[in-house]
Amino acid sequence: MPIHLIGLGLGTTEYLTLGALEVAERMDELLLDTYTSWIHPDLMEYLEERFGEKLVKADRRMLEEGIEKLVERAEEKEIGILVPGDPLIATTHISIVLEARRRGIPAYLTYGVSIISASGSASGLQAYKFGRITTVPRDGVGVETCYRVVAENLEKGLHSLILLDTADGGLRIPDALKMLMRVEDEFGYGIFDRESLVICLARIGSSEELRWAGRVSDALKLDYPPPPHLIIVPGELHFAEAEALKEILGADEDLIESYRPPRYERDRVRSYILKVERVLEEIRIMVGLEKVVDVIEIVKSYLEDSKKFLENGEVFNAVAAISYAEGLLDSLRNVGYVDFEWPRT
Repeated sequence: MPIHLIGLGLGTTEYLTLGALEVAERMDELLLDTYTSWIHPDLMEYLEERFGEKLVKADRRMLEEGIEKLVERAEEKEIGILVPGDPLIATTHISIVLEARRRGIPAYLTYGVSIISASGSASGLQAYKFGRITTVPRDGVGVETCYRVVAENLEKGLHSLILLDTADGGLRIPDALKMLMRVEDEFGYGIFDRESLVICLARIGSSEELRWAGRVSDALKLDYPPPPHLIIVPGELHFAEAEALKEILGADEDLIESYRPPRYERDRVRSYILKVERVLEEIRIMVGLEKVVDVIEIVKSYLEDSKKFLENGEVFNAVAAISYAEGLLDSLRNVGYVDFEWPRT
């Protein structure tokens, strides 16, 4: 007998599809994933009334630690697992599919609307311009990783979707921003300053939905509905995206018109490139060794590589290349083969 992973959509009854209901009705056993995401109380009540005793609320232990027993039961009866959102997005349920396949048990998916796609529509930003998705846990552990992911996305001009923890009542936007601002104090890239632009989304798909864009300082003071909440940090804005943020999400026109996503590493590489170029213009070769000239040619090659990497958006490769160039120049100076001074700016 097969296992079915059934997407519930955005967690409200409005986003529960006919296809999901039809599949769920056929199941001999029906488990409800209650831990990977949020389910609106109205949807919970609807599912309990519709499926009665057949519906079993499943926690992490039942669906992850008890995966082998779950798949064994599927050898004798048809099992459905109701999952908020889309069944395999932002969950670990691919392990259920894989275990079923190993045992020769068919596994089918019924897709649902995911916040991953809905957030693009809700924000007015273009889906293909989003970078790597990241999260902020409720306890704040690993929030530095979230900051770094946003920084990497911004270096490429991409938007960053930050999912906030839904466990134990969920993490609220102001609390997540305060965590990220503390990391900002340490790293100083200018991503989460009080004047930085952020997009705040809450309870998307429900009657309490909130969509807003503006400064971090104002986002800290907003009156939000209960979680789930998420934050988007915009990258480079297309003119249509900029208009959407102003006209639909209420962002201040001056803020949008002046917005330039912080690109700390990109700016740093540009300054290093300029310094190496100036040194190569003024360098004095102190000994008549052909190998010194050869090394300087290698420096020039690394310089050109760094420029090309930067032009192609490969910022971290650009950092590596220009660092090699600087290292070779310093080595030549340290052994007395060349003489130069690094520019102060």
